[in-house]
Amino acid sequence: MKKYLHLGIALTVLTITFAGVLVYYKLKYDKAATELSKTISPLSFDQVHQHTLSEIRLGDGVPMGMRLAVRWKIENEENFKTQFPSVDDYYQKIIVPRCFEITSTVSNTYESVDSVFSPQRQQYLDDIKSNLYGRLGEDGISIKEVIVSNLVFPNNYTKAMEEAGMQRQELERIKQRQIADLARAEAEKEKAKADGKVAIVKAEAAGRLQEIQAKTEKSQRAIEMAKAETQNSVALLRTSNEAERNRVLAAAELERQTELKDLELQRLREIDNLAVEKKKRMRLDELDTEMRFAKLCSENPTYASYLVNKELADNVQIAVLPTNTTDQNVFSDLIGQRMEKMMPAFRPE
Repeated sequence: MKKYLHLGIALTVLTITFAGVLVYYKLKYDKAATELSKTISPLSFDQVHQHTLSEIRLGDGVPMGMRLAVRWKIENEENFKTQFPSVDDYYQKIIVPRCFEITSTVSNTYESVDSVFSPQRQQYLDDIKSNLYGRLGEDGISIKEVIVSNLVFPNNYTKAMEEAGMQRQELERIKQRQIADLARAEAEKEKAKADGKVAIVKAEAAGRLQEIQAKTEKSQRAIEMAKAETQNSVALLRTSNEAERNRVLAAAELERQTELKDLELQRLREIDNLAVEKKKRMRLDELDTEMRFAKLCSENPTYASYLVNKELADNVQIAVLPTNTTDQNVFSDLIGQRMEKMMPAFRPE
């Protein structure tokens, strides 16, 4: 029990000792800080102030505002204290009016607010900053830095410029779309012309083929060639009228479909002519075969008799001939009748 009591007393003593050390050093630090603040003057630090200038007139009389930040330093503290009661008093009475004077003078050299708003904005800011940096200071006061954080234009002007910018973007978008539409329409027109030329060439070739076939067959048919001359002059003007563009494209498509139909009809006529020619040639081949067979039989009566006997044997027919007849043409007539049955197509007219 005594052991724990002694331990508690020792911890209490240590805590009190640590707290005493902390209080000692805290008092010592506060004293040193107080003495240091007495030796260092606030005027020796860099001063930073911000203010907004309004009613700055440009060359065209349009008012605008400007947000400025100035970092400056007092070089001669004793002289400054004898003239001005405080830093803020000097800034408001000297630096702010001087900033307004300098910026007004520089701004008046720019003819219009449009130039400051966009194309000459950076040049304008550089002129303002360089003039303020070089002319704001005086003896005992040095300007360390000038920052123009914002330019404030009239609300109605800013709104009008924003609307104008949006309109320019919309006009550019419409212009690009019109260029694309015109290019597409021109391509469609050229394609339609090319298709028309191809169709005309095909039609002329088909016509020449028919003429050659007619001369070869020595037929009495009269070939009537229909020559169609198609003129399609499309004057596509620079316009955004979508209905007119659709009309031109529809006309070109209709012409192309018509030409395709004409080509299809021409192709069908050629197929019919080829079928007729094929049938005629087959008939001529059959006739030629029959003629050669007839010639073979006339030149070889033994072979012809063999064929007749073979056909008679196949059909199991019996021929009864008179024995006392003196007509030598009986057997020949019988062969002729059998040949007519075997080749009905070969009949002398």
